[in-house]
Amino acid sequence: EVAFFDDVVQGVVARRDEIDELLSSKLAEGWRIERLDKTMLQILRAGAWELLARADVPVASAISEYVDVAHAFFESREAKFVNGVLDAVAKAVR
Repeated sequence: EVAFFDDVVQGVVARRDEIDELLSSKLAEGWRIERLDKTMLQILRAGAWELLARADVPVASAISEYVDVAHAFFESREAKFVNGVLDAVAKAVR
């Protein structure tokens, strides 16, 4: 499991500009990535990386994992936000 998290962190770092551009394109009009809570941004980056780089992981599983992570830090409204953004990312990249 530690190796998986290392892969995610290294993957996000290596592709951060690409991931941030993708996430920015999926935010509601008027929202900028800089406005996101730092923890929320890292959850979205990790989820987006998994959707981009891990075609072996089913979309629903990847999204569900990061929605669960969001629930650990935020209320259900924010977890639904993670679900919506990552669903839009998945539709764009899969």
